[in-house]
Amino acid sequence: MKKFVSLLLSMLCVAGAAVSCGESQDGFDGILTHKYNYDLSEYIDLAEYKGLPAEGYKYEVTDEMVEQQILATRSFYSRLTDVTDRGAQIGDTVYIDYVGTIDGAEFEGGSEEDCELTLGTGTFPEEFENAIVGAYAETDLSVDFTFPDPYLSAPEYSGMDVHFDIHVHTVCEQELPEYSEDFVRGYLGYDSIADFEAGLRQLIEDRYRDLYYQYVIAQLWDTISENTTVKKFPEEETKTMYDDIIAAEQYYANAQGINFADYIGVNYQMTEDEYYTFVQEQVESRIKDEMICYAIARAENITLTEEEYTKRATEYALDFYGLDSLDALEAIYSHEAICQNLMFDKTREAVADYADVTIVND
Repeated sequence: MKKFVSLLLSMLCVAGAAVSCGESQDGFDGILTHKYNYDLSEYIDLAEYKGLPAEGYKYEVTDEMVEQQILATRSFYSRLTDVTDRGAQIGDTVYIDYVGTIDGAEFEGGSEEDCELTLGTGTFPEEFENAIVGAYAETDLSVDFTFPDPYLSAPEYSGMDVHFDIHVHTVCEQELPEYSEDFVRGYLGYDSIADFEAGLRQLIEDRYRDLYYQYVIAQLWDTISENTTVKKFPEEETKTMYDDIIAAEQYYANAQGINFADYIGVNYQMTEDEYYTFVQEQVESRIKDEMICYAIARAENITLTEEEYTKRATEYALDFYGLDSLDALEAIYSHEAICQNLMFDKTREAVADYADVTIVND
């Protein structure tokens, strides 16, 4: 899964190079007992987490999706030649700058410079890519359209009207490799085209499943958190997390030879006292989330097997962090921190499975 608690590893094992994180003593069997190994009802009144209403959507892999990914794969291995005597066509690669606005304001993730885009691969919404078709190098254009609803790539923008200003720097014609058995064997490591396309279908299915969970969980988790009452915060866990975060920031300030107050002012635009308050609030928010997850996981006996750890953590390393192996992830974060992150994923997936989901795209 790609992952619902993107900052959790950093919070659990702050600045791996700066602060040593101990290895888990309990392994997989102890993941539910080695932390918060006491009655959490003393600390929280857990909100109802089953049967909550949410919207979802059907997802299925179509032949068109597979063809788009085949084109994207061939494009990756193509050779490019600049084109100046015609406009861009489907299959061409263009290099563009773009700025997206919603209600006149730029939005997060809506702008990029020198972006490489192969037209026809479905990397961007169809309206965006179609607007570039016919454009020559060093031209400007704009396009207005409405994001799909739901918009899988960015659910928070589903159904919103968007405007993009686009500058096309370069149009390149591709010389694509022949799509053949030799190609999938020699370049992609598959035994046959059939095996490669089956793998593509599974990858697309996994991606849409991930996005489905993110879409549903985004609707549920705030409700559960808001309706869960914290009676008190556990002193040991709260102090440990707070101290680790402060120690990591002090390490970075010292490494740069900067006074800590100046370091905080430059990086957070806060006074030192404001920063300490900010960290305390963030820690309490994280501790509350952890207690909710552990309470639900214990109630539902949600566990993490070694096989699940290897599969999920490897996906995490490759897809989320851009690392080349699970070993590379484990060199940065402790086994315990990774296990906890994956348990958070499994628990939130379970909450999504318990939801009363109405399918909105029948």
